[in-house]
Amino acid sequence: MDGFRVRLGIFTALLIAGGISKSVLAAESLEALVETAQYQAAYELAKSQELDLAGEPQFDFLYGLAALETGHPQLAVFALERVLVAEPQDHRARLELGRAYFALGDFEKSKELFEQVLAADPPQRVKDNVQLFMDKLQQRSKQRDRQFSSRVGFKLGHDSNINSATTLNSITLPVGLTLELDDSSRELSDSFAALDASVRYLQLLRKDMGYFISASFNEHQNTDYDAFDTRLLGLSGGYVYQANGYSVRLPLQYQYLQVDAEFFRSSAGLGLEWSKSTQTGSQFMLFSQWAQQRHADAYNVRDVDLGLFGLGVSHSYPSARLVFSLSAYSAREKSKQAAGEHFGRGYRGLRLGLNWTPRLAQQFQLGVTVQQVEHDAVHPLFSVVREDDYAQVSLDWVWRFRPQWSFSAGTSYSQNDSNIDIYTYKRSVLSLGCAYDF
Repeated sequence: MDGFRVRLGIFTALLIAGGISKSVLAAESLEALVETAQYQAAYELAKSQELDLAGEPQFDFLYGLAALETGHPQLAVFALERVLVAEPQDHRARLELGRAYFALGDFEKSKELFEQVLAADPPQRVKDNVQLFMDKLQQRSKQRDRQFSSRVGFKLGHDSNINSATTLNSITLPVGLTLELDDSSRELSDSFAALDASVRYLQLLRKDMGYFISASFNEHQNTDYDAFDTRLLGLSGGYVYQANGYSVRLPLQYQYLQVDAEFFRSSAGLGLEWSKSTQTGSQFMLFSQWAQQRHADAYNVRDVDLGLFGLGVSHSYPSARLVFSLSAYSAREKSKQAAGEHFGRGYRGLRLGLNWTPRLAQQFQLGVTVQQVEHDAVHPLFSVVREDDYAQVSLDWVWRFRPQWSFSAGTSYSQNDSNIDIYTYKRSVLSLGCAYDF
């Protein structure tokens, strides 16, 4: 213990000499920070010392406790297991390790460690604390095996271009014929109201495997232009596996879209999603989808089969309360109708996300998407293969003013540049919303 404190004091002095931040200068030692419940500062200090002091049982215990209290249970497991390798009879470390496994959702391992602590006949106060966790284990096991969640949200807003259309009054075809565009083919601005609802059910057949079912509904109504009102129903269900930071999902997916209260398009397909979470706050993802998109008889020339593949990465920065994500994807839509070959297309894109939580109940969400599209065949009216460059930027603010209630304000701007003028447009959306989570 004295040797640890000497090494810690020397290391702290070296940090001071190197110009460490004022918050760290104010802390006499890692132990003092933990004893005064300054867990975030303790966690940051411990991370900076890990390479030099990992393996010291007292350091590892304090590091594990700080990591656990700041939402890093996987790091806590690594540190506390090192303590027990060096000191197998340290039941305080075993108790905290049980808590760490509890936070990770490994209830069987957590229960095993708590029972080992009780078998050592600790003081009554410790027994009472362990029993509280044992009771929570029983309750959480039931909750883990069967989870249900739902949400209802409502939005009001304004859309500068509800039909994603051009501002042109007329177009000239390659044959020299000029066509006047009617109002429905030109940019239309309108206010709107939208209703969102979703439900999700998860049933675990064992701790690492189960199935899920989800449904979603969206109703989007414009104030003046009913012809562009939409209604979307989504259904999904499939297999899920999750263990040791890995997750695999195999969802069956179905969507049904109505425009102006009439069927327009359906989509049915299969997805594959794989992710790996690391102890450093990173997550790596692979995803793919195969689907058939079928339209109403009047539009079945648009029918395509879709194949999509993508990969992504995200990383959290707890001290800055930031989560950064980046994904890339490539897709192919193959036309099912000979007359609609020009509706077939290939596209690829990038998505960037940034979530910042400056306060516990508030979050800012920034999203950026860029996409390049090239169609498969010459457009029959314009005698050229259509090519588009699409970009969108969105910013949302979410305030959870009650545990189940949230308020949101958002804006987005999108732009599509095409080598066929009629498909070039700009669009901006502003909205205010409220949601309730059941």
